[in-house]
Amino acid sequence: REIIYDLAGGPPEGRTVKLWFPGGSSAPVLTGDDLDVPYDFDALAKAGSMLGSGAIIVVDDSVAVVDVALKLAKFYKHESCGKCTPCREGCRWTVSMLERVDSGVATPMDLDIMASVQEQIIGNCLCVLGDAMAMPIGSMVAKFRDEFEAHIEAARTRNPFGDEQPSPDPVLVQGAAA
Repeated sequence: REIIYDLAGGPPEGRTVKLWFPGGSSAPVLTGDDLDVPYDFDALAKAGSMLGSGAIIVVDDSVAVVDVALKLAKFYKHESCGKCTPCREGCRWTVSMLERVDSGVATPMDLDIMASVQEQIIGNCLCVLGDAMAMPIGSMVAKFRDEFEAHIEAARTRNPFGDEQPSPDPVLVQGAAA
């Protein structure tokens, strides 16, 4: 809490911390309830995350967890060299599943499958890139499952015909309006 609020200034006024990556984008996420976890190797490991690169990424409550997961998965899919199957196919498949979630085509069972795939990627790649994608995505699905399910339902309402088109990037939409 001290690092995020006192040293970094905290989230914008009126916002709260929804989730944070204590060790960069490859670290399993922690929630706003975990802000008082000491920032050291052992405490973060006990909380289910890690120090990783030491970069702290904070996401406030104005951002959908599905959007964070999808952007992250797309980044790792782009960075994958494609040499090993778990990373190449795991990243591709994760992006595809998150696009299904975003468009409202996914089901709660798809979330179970996606979480299982993330577990199967970890430790089975030639390098750590696959792990770096799977650990935060898996933790987001586990810790924010209700939000993933609500996102699916809301997307079904917006998209009753089930077209697998992801919603527009809110940053790009805001930029276009400016």
